[in-house]
Amino acid sequence: MRIIGGKYKGRKLFSMPKRKDTKLLRPTTDRVKESVFSILDEYLEGVRFLDLFAGTGNVGIEALSRGAGEVVFVESDRRFCELIKKNLKTLGISPDKYRIICDDYTKALKKLASAGRKFDFIYADPPYEKGYYNRIVNLVKNFNLLDENGLLILEEPKSNPFLPNDIKWIVERRNYGTTTVTFLNFAESFSEE
Repeated sequence: MRIIGGKYKGRKLFSMPKRKDTKLLRPTTDRVKESVFSILDEYLEGVRFLDLFAGTGNVGIEALSRGAGEVVFVESDRRFCELIKKNLKTLGISPDKYRIICDDYTKALKKLASAGRKFDFIYADPPYEKGYYNRIVNLVKNFNLLDENGLLILEEPKSNPFLPNDIKWIVERRNYGTTTVTFLNFAESFSEE
């Protein structure tokens, strides 16, 4: 894995060695990451970005490299939380630019909501087979975690895309090989702009 653009372009990231006891990690591919960040690139300067199901921190670190003001990484596996720390430290990224929450995503989203946090972008790449998509969408919407013009970006399998409770929330849906990326916004005014 490598960083595709921005300040740390070309730098490699550490990944978890493959072992039987390591959960199956399916990192966001360079193709998907490059496509998503080419869409977001001009909007990233100074934003608050949430990397949900962060794994190695690949997506959130890409956001920091491209100018995000702050990234919150949420990952439930302590080994991956340590790997995110290692990647951030190796790149020399200042601790005031990020926060790592090593907890279940539902608990983490509740904590962030209780603290009054809002994000410009939330990127969620959950395990495809778990079927978390509607729950993620509903938690983000009900906890009001997005700024008015903020986007929830879901990475999902092209073979089984989900439909949210209201299809008007879908701003755009793009396919990249076997992956679909869905961009959602919950503000009534967003679709009218």
